[in-house]
Amino acid sequence: AVTKFDIMNQLLCLLLAATPTANAMAAYMASLPQEIAALVATDDCQLPDEFSIQNFVAESANGGKTLDSFEFGFLDDSTTVDTSCLFNSTSKAVNNDGRTPRYSCNDARVNFIWQNGSLTLIEGVCAGEDGAADYEASGTAPVAITCTGGNGTTANNATATGGSNCKADSADIQAKFFSIQPVAPKFE
Repeated sequence: AVTKFDIMNQLLCLLLAATPTANAMAAYMASLPQEIAALVATDDCQLPDEFSIQNFVAESANGGKTLDSFEFGFLDDSTTVDTSCLFNSTSKAVNNDGRTPRYSCNDARVNFIWQNGSLTLIEGVCAGEDGAADYEASGTAPVAITCTGGNGTTANNATATGGSNCKADSADIQAKFFSIQPVAPKFE
């Protein structure tokens, strides 16, 4: 029969075995902000704060329930990145690593994900010695759209029928970056 003492010993062994991994993870997480802070202090890295999604327009065959194509402008004043972004049937994801598909804007430092009525923007920042971004800042903004359907009706977010032209309810959607992470390794 297994006693409470045996169970406690097993749990203690598991905790002790996991300690080096937990310590390594804690050390990594603690060093990351210091590494970024050091880059910023030397003017080698401009961390983005806010971004704008501008003039979002789309086409939808089902009144906005899904978008067949869309385009928008991306502006980040802090890093002076100003680019256009487009998604359509010929768009290819820039990642193939099992994560949610990302699509590149005209400026390859900026990628986007469209999911559940929101745009997530990912901006490469803090270029390393090879010139490629070492970190990615990301932020998400909901994009409320209105679609005008082929039947002459106007509907908010997906009740029009037939082919629809859609646009964001605001021509300039402001959002903040909320995360900065090391760039994921690329696997060929």
